[in-house]
Formats: sequence, structure tokens, C-alpha cells
Amino acid sequence: MSAVVIERSDDAALATIRLNRPDKRNALTLAMWGALEQACRSLERDDQVRCVVVRGAGGNFAAGADLVEFQTLRASTDQAEAYGKQMIAALSALRDCGHPTIAAVEGLCVGGGLEIALMCDLRLGAADSRYGIPIQKVGVAMPYPELAILTQMLGRPIMLTLLLEGQLHDAPWAEKHGLITRISADLETDLTATLARILAGSPVSHRHHKHFTQRAVDLLRSLDPEDVRRSYAAVDAEDYREGISAFLERRAPKFAGR
Repeated sequence: MSAVVIERSDDAALATIRLNRPDKRNALTLAMWGALEQACRSLERDDQVRCVVVRGAGGNFAAGADLVEFQTLRASTDQAEAYGKQMIAALSALRDCGHPTIAAVEGLCVGGGLEIALMCDLRLGAADSRYGIPIQKVGVAMPYPELAILTQMLGRPIMLTLLLEGQLHDAPWAEKHGLITRISADLETDLTATLARILAGSPVSHRHHKHFTQRAVDLLRSLDPEDVRRSYAAVDAEDYREGISAFLERRAPKFAGR
């Protein structure tokens, strides 16, 4: 079965994009980023759709990137840039989808998984869900396009807390700092009620408000291409290679700072 699947309600008004690698806690591969982009673009063109839910299979939203493939698919600046462009394409397709989008978060919502959730209009978090961007533990650096978008959304202090400390945070912390819209004591009940309110509204109104609120905060239009290119060069650092090797060898990394 595909690692990214689209499920439709009987009347086709509700579409669910499900990250579907439950045995890997839905860790994201490059192929999944491509499939997510295509799923968002196909639903964007579907006039029957009135709302899109994004969620994970098996009790987790997504446990970040699948680092196993980094040694072959993200081992140089050129590869990192190509990988990053696919990520941005997927994240942008989700963020810019004309239909209202909801992230229904259970379990782990980490790294790239958190980025996916943050691109959704509303984010409902189960009481036991956990959030973080622990990429410093493997020497990975977040490229500028993603960093800029998330910093604008969450603020610099919260982004630095996530990136420098690398902790996983509980749902109350995530709600307090804007990572999720609210905590759901019963996720399915809250999701059903939220969908009912959205589906009762005008799709024309929803598209208008989504488009112009995004225009009000759009950062991607002003990015310097050279700065973007330099932001991917972090993969040339020794710390990056050491971090990935340590992760794959299941040992503590020994970072040299170069």
C-alpha cells in the first residue's frame, strides 16, 4: 500500500490525506514528500472537496524524516537542495490548498511531521501528543525556506527553543506556544464537530480568507536565491556526516563543531 493515501467520504466533500508507514511511525521519505505534494495538488483541483484532513496511521502523526536514506539521497549540497525543494513544494501545496485543512495529531509530531502539521489551517492535538524538532541531535540544519516560514509563524524565541534544545514537548506546551490550535480531549469527537462547522460555511468565503491571509504573511516571495542555496550547504559539515552515522549505528554522536 502507498505510504501516502487519500481517503474520501461517501459524498466526497471530505478528503483525508493519511501518512501511512505505521511500522516506521510514519517517518517521511523523499518519495512521501513527492506523494504528499501530488495529493494536495489533486485535491486542490477537485471542486467536490470542501475540507482536507491530514493525519498519520497507527497512532502517530509523523516521527520526522527517515534518516536512513540521508546517506544516499541527502549527502551533498546539490542533493540537499533537491530534497529541500521537494519538501518546500509539498509544504507549499498543503499550505496554499484552497480548501480548509486540518491536522489531526496523535502521538509523535516531530521534525518534518511538525512542519506538515503547521502548514494546516487548524491543528487539533490529542492530549498525549508530542512535538519537537530534535535535528541538532544528528547534526542536521533546517534550510532557510523552512526556517523562515516557521519562524514567522511561531516567533524566533520558540523556534530557537525547538532547534537549540531539541526536546520533545507535550500538548499543553504546544498549545501555549502556537504549535497546535487546541488540545482535544477526544480527538475524533472534536474533529467531527470542527468539520461540521467548516462544511456548513461557504467554500467561496473559505477560499477568499485562506488566500488573503496567506498573502498578508507570505515570505517565499522575498527569499534571496543565494541565501537559500547557502542554507543547504550545511550537509557538507563533518557534524552532519557524524550525526547521520551515529544515528544509523545507534550510538551517541561526537560532534567536532566543523
